Amino acid sequence: MKKRPLGQNFLTDYNIAQNIIQLAHIQPGEPVVEIGPGKGILTQIIIEQADSLTAIEIDPHLVRDLQNRFGDTPSFKLVEGDAAKFDYGSLGTRFKVVSNLPYYAATHIMKKLIHFREHIQSMTLMLQKEVVDRLVAEPGQRSYGSLSVYVQYYCEVQRLLEIPNTAFSPKPKIDSSLVGLTPLAQPKVKVSDPKLFFKLVHAAFFHKRKMLKNNLKDWQHLFIEENGQAQMADIDLNRRGETLSLKDFADLANHVHALSEV
Repeated sequence: MKKRPLGQNFLTDYNIAQNIIQLAHIQPGEPVVEIGPGKGILTQIIIEQADSLTAIEIDPHLVRDLQNRFGDTPSFKLVEGDAAKFDYGSLGTRFKVVSNLPYYAATHIMKKLIHFREHIQSMTLMLQKEVVDRLVAEPGQRSYGSLSVYVQYYCEVQRLLEIPNTAFSPKPKIDSSLVGLTPLAQPKVKVSDPKLFFKLVHAAFFHKRKMLKNNLKDWQHLFIEENGQAQMADIDLNRRGETLSLKDFADLANHVHALSEV
């Protein structure tokens, strides 16, 4: 199988780098994890502010350069490895994450971080603008989808900064945005069975232009016909998934769970 290239666009604008670290709100004594430090533009600024920095880099050539540049700094630890497979729980104390995530792996790494959310204070992530549009989207907006629901279920989400493609080398064809994710102590909605909740969310968006009654056929036996319209948990199933809020999805999932327990 052909190995996927480690394509990455490196941030070169120092003023934007400073803004990113400012928006990460790194306080004295707080440990920081940087994913994909690349050529070290953010690394240099973080080292000046944080008591400890763990940087995770997969590219062996960049690892060598980073080690040569920062290896003598006592507060700096460099890990050569895949951030999408790293055990963030092994770092112990709760930390802040700062990253210019590579486009090809950004969503996968973000979901991995959310899996380890109990160990994380906050995440300040530079992502493709289109991805951030999805993270911050609200019901009824074009970008709203299953990723919106997933991230907003676990985190407070805030768009922090727009970053033009001229800030990178090589210059990408798209713009980027900086997003802040703060893991919640408890999800925004109460769900009896999270696995069922996300299964239902995925199904609702599987064919985005279809109505819920067509996407939720696995639960068709629970539909109630009223005035010629299919309903479940008092939600009109002629609606599309993109119109449902987190609470609506929670109501559906809890309704299905309750009936399956009978």
